[in-house]
Amino acid sequence: MPGRDPTFRIDPIEPSQIGPRFVALLDRLEPVLARPDVEALRSLVDAGDHAAAFARLDAITNDGTITVDTATLVELVLLGQAIRAE
Repeated sequence: MPGRDPTFRIDPIEPSQIGPRFVALLDRLEPVLARPDVEALRSLVDAGDHAAAFARLDAITNDGTITVDTATLVELVLLGQAIRAE
């Protein structure tokens, strides 16, 4: 029997939207990340080095635990997929 929970469509991130969506993600993560990490991530994103920024963010989250809502987690996963596809 199918579940009764609502379903939601999740579209992949277009290459042109990686930068703006990464900036928006950093805005959401800023309260739970160390200031030097956020500054370094923003610098990489501003330079267009999304792969390096994502790798650094991945390393930060591998080294420690942060608490985020489901939407932020989904955005993180979608950004990773979009960056790997670039």
